[in-house]
Amino acid sequence: MADRRDDLFDGATAWAFEHGLGPLSLRPLAAALGTSDRMLLYYFGSKDQLVVDIAARAADLLVATMPTVDPARPPRSAKVWLDACWSLYSDPGARPALSLLFELDALGTRGPGSLRDAARLVADRWLGSVDDALVALAVPARARTGLTHVVAASLVGLAIDALVADEPARPGPALALLARIIDAERRPR
Repeated sequence: MADRRDDLFDGATAWAFEHGLGPLSLRPLAAALGTSDRMLLYYFGSKDQLVVDIAARAADLLVATMPTVDPARPPRSAKVWLDACWSLYSDPGARPALSLLFELDALGTRGPGSLRDAARLVADRWLGSVDDALVALAVPARARTGLTHVVAASLVGLAIDALVADEPARPGPALALLARIIDAERRPR
């Protein structure tokens, strides 16, 4: 029974990565997965819970691949880490998960509480990853409080721009500015 649920979840996640969350409806999804909407409800409880679970998987995939900083050997400039982040988020392979998470954010602003909660959970995971990197870069706590949000929001904004722009984003100047801000706050080694 767990195998069937896992198979359905993998299929639903792949479907959502390809089509997005907006058009997700249980009957067409069930037909695409070779099952019934009743079985999806049996395994996932509700459409909203399925969306929350899919979003959690997308967040896990992105956070798991988030570049980390070795605190024992941090780079001389934060730009090394920021460039690695940008490489990840500008990779075409990350596009489906990023698109899905940005769609969840939009749905969470107006959707039921479960979607808002899922969007908040994803944001907290993302902020936690950024904060971990800033800790490893030796940014003191007093500066990290605001800097975590500035860096996270900047990377998200650049990624959204890259997803919707006709030509690839050129984030070099923005990343260089963020690196200068981070580096100015770092404790000397």
